[in-house]
Amino acid sequence: MTRDVALRIDALVIGVRSSLSSVADYMQRNVSEEEYKTLVAFVGKSMGETVWLSNRLYEMFPDIVPDELKGSDKE
Repeated sequence: MTRDVALRIDALVIGVRSSLSSVADYMQRNVSEEEYKTLVAFVGKSMGETVWLSNRLYEMFPDIVPDELKGSDKE
């Protein structure tokens, strides 16, 4: 895999996480609390897997880590 391919995959995965967050928000507003608690766990598991994928890409290509995920050098 090239750096550019990893970067594109990560961008797509970030979009997936955003969509999953929207799903969770929508469910919270439109299903019962009991249903939400059950269903949101699946959304959370899916989000966790996308984070795992991004982290593997960041290990392979540390220079693609988004700035907001980098530690502060100002300390």
